[in-house]
Amino acid sequence: MNYAELIKDAFWLTLRNRYLWFFGFFAGGTSAGGGNFSFPSGGPSGFDDFDDFGEPDQGDFGGAAPGFDPGQWIFDNLALILAIVALVALIVLCFIVMSLISQGALTESVAAIDRGESRRFSTAFRAGLSNFWRVLGYYLLFILISLGFLLAIGVPLALLAVGVFAGTDSVGAQIVVVILAGLVGIALLIVVFIPLSIIGQFALREIVVRRERVVGSIGSGYRLFRRNLGKSLLVWLIQLAILIGASIALLIALLLVGFVLALPAIILAVAGYTTAAIVSGVVAALILLPILLVASGALGAFGHSYWTLAYLRLVAPAEGATPQPEQGT
Repeated sequence: MNYAELIKDAFWLTLRNRYLWFFGFFAGGTSAGGGNFSFPSGGPSGFDDFDDFGEPDQGDFGGAAPGFDPGQWIFDNLALILAIVALVALIVLCFIVMSLISQGALTESVAAIDRGESRRFSTAFRAGLSNFWRVLGYYLLFILISLGFLLAIGVPLALLAVGVFAGTDSVGAQIVVVILAGLVGIALLIVVFIPLSIIGQFALREIVVRRERVVGSIGSGYRLFRRNLGKSLLVWLIQLAILIGASIALLIALLLVGFVLALPAIILAVAGYTTAAIVSGVVAALILLPILLVASGALGAFGHSYWTLAYLRLVAPAEGATPQPEQGT
């Protein structure tokens, strides 16, 4: 495998098919925001209920005024709280659905473009929809496998630590055991989850490109990883290096652009024009946010293209050609 050629192909494919950036944003990572709420002070149940001597104001009823009751506030605003929770849950659900659609859309589109076929946003979206349930099943299965490995690693180490704490009062022995258990746990997590993540990348492509069944894709991904152990690990290391370098470069660029955009707001704030500074800051944020979203989408699309092309390059020697999608499920 020519790794420099792989990186170049993934870069140009991502740059020439910019509609993939939309799917790359959702496939590369999602987030959902919530609202912040402040409790009112003052009024009939706030700090104004104390007189000048710091004693509770008796008011017109001759008794102490009640303080703020969080339970009552929640009850009074229950409809608003439920609406906010429902809205946040809906946004998170939409992002999860779009992430699953984007995984299939990117994988199928990159594989098709690599075969010399043409793809557009609409065809990519339809490909994502057609693979939605299969990708969902794949992720649910991988979550269960990951939880199983976590329990297999964590439970014995936790039992060991508990046994040492119960069997001895020596603080030194307890500290040594905890440190050793932590180091062993970290080493096992690295040994297990790096290969598992690579197998997961291959398994996803097996599902979408070759129309493999969900359970069978795990075995196919493992066999591909085992046959190409060194190449697979090197592909992962290169991707990690690219991700770190691209993230640092993006952070520096965003800081520079953000400083330039925020400079008028800073000058206005120093000059005492608070309202104008706030408006200028909001405008700067509105300009910076799309730049961040586009960069995130491009980076996500590149990473997905990189792994799909790497998968195609690894399976091609074994089959004599780039794998073609099979019919049916």
